This record gives sequence, C-alpha cells and structure tokens, in this order.
Amino acid sequence: MLVAINAQGKNRVIGNGLYIPWHIKDEFLHFKRTTLNHTLVMGSTTFTSIGKPLPNRKTVVVCYDKDFDAQGCEVVTDLNEIINRYKDSEEVVYVCGGASIYKQLLPYCQELIISIVKGDYEGDVFFPEYEDQFEAYKEEEHEEFTVIWYKKK
Repeated sequence: MLVAINAQGKNRVIGNGLYIPWHIKDEFLHFKRTTLNHTLVMGSTTFTSIGKPLPNRKTVVVCYDKDFDAQGCEVVTDLNEIINRYKDSEEVVYVCGGASIYKQLLPYCQELIISIVKGDYEGDVFFPEYEDQFEAYKEEEHEEFTVIWYKKK
C-alpha cells in the first residue's frame, strides 16, 4: 500500500530548491516515528537533498539515469515498477517526495499523511492538489504544525 507523507506550508509549498523551508524538530520526529522500519520511495532530487539513506528504513530511489549513485539504496528507473510492486501490497510504503514523484504516484496512494506547518514560508516546490481524491479522517494538533490523515475517496 502506497502512502504519501509530507510536511507542507499553507500554500502547499514543500521545498525551496533542495531545502525544506523550515526546521521543526517535532515534525521530523513525527516523520521518523511514522516511517521507521518501513520502505521509503523518493525521487533522486529528494535523495540528493538528504544525501544518504535514512537509518532503519529501506530506501527506493526513482531515477531515470540507471547509473545514478544512491549508495545503500535500491535504484528503480521505471515508476511503473514501483506502482506494480506496491499499489496492492499489504506492506505500507511511504512516498516522500519530491513534487514529481508525488504527482505521479498520488493516484495510486491509498492514504496521505500531511503535516500542515504553521507560519508563512516561501518556496518553489509544491505538493499537488489532492482534495478531490482524498478525505480527512483524523487530525492531530501540535504547537508548530497539524498532522492530517486522509483516505482515498
């Protein structure tokens, strides 16, 4: 089962170049607790911005350059491989960026976990629209962000 997870500003911003426009320790901890011991799927730009596989998680990097070096990760050159492998799987697999990967995999995701960051942030990378495909079913308030869980309609 594919589940998209991210943090975004009120304007859907998820990045500014290769960087996340905020640094909120509790939100990073939420991401870590949620994804620990699971598989992560991300694009090569997101992987490059992190710089290494995250501990205690299997990382699958989608990159159309078969020679892309993502040491410690599985590199997949065809997004259909991810879709076919995980869309009907009982294994929870977290899609964690970037914008292009989210846009392409959102139709195959069964759930979204979105942290809405409080405050105004500028950026040039945005999460795609999702409200017509998903409905909220749970919300958790934190000091600097709100986590909202969505299920596919």
